[in-house]
Amino acid sequence: MRVASSLLLALSLACLAFPIAVIAPVSTQIEDGGQLPVGDVGPGQTFVVSVEPKVHSGGKYGLGGAYDQLIATSLPEGWSSSPSRLYSDPLQADITVPADAKDGDYPVELTLWDEAGEMGLGKNASFKLQVRVRKDVMDMKVEPAFRSVGAGQPARYSITIVNKGIANDVFTLGSSGVRNWEFRRSVYIPSGTSKTVNYELVGEEESEYQVKIWAKSSSSDAIKSEQDVRLQVKSDLLSDYRAVNKGVLLFPLAQAPAYFAIGLLSNLLPS
Repeated sequence: MRVASSLLLALSLACLAFPIAVIAPVSTQIEDGGQLPVGDVGPGQTFVVSVEPKVHSGGKYGLGGAYDQLIATSLPEGWSSSPSRLYSDPLQADITVPADAKDGDYPVELTLWDEAGEMGLGKNASFKLQVRVRKDVMDMKVEPAFRSVGAGQPARYSITIVNKGIANDVFTLGSSGVRNWEFRRSVYIPSGTSKTVNYELVGEEESEYQVKIWAKSSSSDAIKSEQDVRLQVKSDLLSDYRAVNKGVLLFPLAQAPAYFAIGLLSNLLPS
């Protein structure tokens, strides 16, 4: 009788819910039917939900098994998703926030499915994520605030971008304020990390420029940051030498050989 009772107890325990091992956006365990706050995502961004498919206990025989797919079964209006690939390890589903999403908290329900059904891990397991949408998911710092260079020479600024959200993203860097200069570059920054890159400005005319350096997410124009810097472009002897090669100069014909020599010399000098 005691043996039978022990067997029934073991079978009952085997059928109980077991924790789900979430890998991303946060690493934790959650019970079937549980709810988990996961952090911030910007409008238009796509974030990843990854789950460990293997379960080491439970199921029909108490020996565990593996889930075969992760699917988003309930999303806020306008959101979209892609289910995980069958039998992948880990199971990874993508969730995309619409570009016009308002700031606020949103629930997302995901379900784990085992094609073996009752012969495997039994009924589906589900859990909810509490996702906060907000535009402020990036920080930017530009150094130095002031550069002074010769005409036509690059002024290099160091830009650090911090991705504070749960979505990996590509950010485009650019500037305004220097005439005829439209240089841009893109940088990929995983969620929760930062990256420092160099950005160059070149002014051809002697002046002091008020420049705005900006960074913008490729997912949405609403995710952006900017900082004001100053650029002073001044003339010096080397810059004047190089300028000889960049336009038509009016000078007495007798001085043509001298200007030719100066232009030739400027090509041999280091940049």
